[in-house]
Amino acid sequence: MKENQTLIYKRKLELELDCLRQAFLNELKRSDNSFMSALVSALEQAPPTEWLDMAANKLSPEHLPRYNRLVQLEAALCQIDIGQYGYCCDCEQEIDSSLLSEDAATQRCGGCMTKKVANHI
Repeated sequence: MKENQTLIYKRKLELELDCLRQAFLNELKRSDNSFMSALVSALEQAPPTEWLDMAANKLSPEHLPRYNRLVQLEAALCQIDIGQYGYCCDCEQEIDSSLLSEDAATQRCGGCMTKKVANHI
């Protein structure tokens, strides 16, 4: 993948990550659960890069969709940092640019994505 295209995807991922972190924190703040209030306080005092570890195994099911997306975004940014972005996490083939344009955090090529879906049905 061309470096300039990777930089575009990186910026897109960073913007989504920033917005999602704020939405995630706001979602936790709206919870009536006192445990969530304690978690919010801890998260507000920690750097956002530590949030996933701090929140792991402490969330209610309703918070998991945003949490899981945060995991995907951080994984994609990590792949950019180590030079592996745009390659399938299963077969290591290059991911088609149309899939990355649809979702810059995509971790699998079309073939492996199809196999994963088929195995979970």
